[in-house]
Amino acid sequence: QVIAKMAEGSQGSLRIGMECHPCYQWLLNIVGPFLKEFPKVDLDVRQRFQFGGVGALLGFDIDVLITPDPLYVTGLEYLPVFDYEHVLVMAKSHHLADKTYVLPQDLSNENVITYPVEPSRLDIFSQFCTPAGVAVKKHTQIETTEILLQMVASGRGVAALPRWLVEDNQQTLGLVPLSLGKKGIFKTINLGFRVNESRPAYLSRFIELAEGKLI
Repeated sequence: QVIAKMAEGSQGSLRIGMECHPCYQWLLNIVGPFLKEFPKVDLDVRQRFQFGGVGALLGFDIDVLITPDPLYVTGLEYLPVFDYEHVLVMAKSHHLADKTYVLPQDLSNENVITYPVEPSRLDIFSQFCTPAGVAVKKHTQIETTEILLQMVASGRGVAALPRWLVEDNQQTLGLVPLSLGKKGIFKTINLGFRVNESRPAYLSRFIELAEGKLI
């Protein structure tokens, strides 16, 4: 009976790799309906800094990879899920809060708070500060989104986050989101899979839920 249920895709395990720290809030919107619909499917989420996302997917350690920066290698394919703007967030009392957008040189005297990811993979550096030859005054790494937002709200620094995440906390924490540059920086969250691999029904349903949870 167990083998039959696994074969029909109603029982099994879905292992998700995350290369997007703030996407946990988005993922929570999917997890509830998914687990209710598939009570016999276990769910496991693994964070990027604990493993190599692409290597884990190719090595069958995970079944799907959530990433804003897809690495296109042989054997993998990516499905775009939703687009968002990457913005600089600060407290309402911050001296930059009255601007409509920020320039790289505006960050030269700032403490930039990020997740524990190598700077070369952080858009605030790779796409904004570094190309302009600007170095920030201080770089602080914090693992938890809630603590990161509290640090920003208390005026301890600024951070680059998805606009939807900032707007969800804007009123309660007194935050201000500003575009990075006049044109802004826009990103896409993707789901990565192994190519030419049959997907159980629960994985196909997870993809459908992910595509429907636009923020």
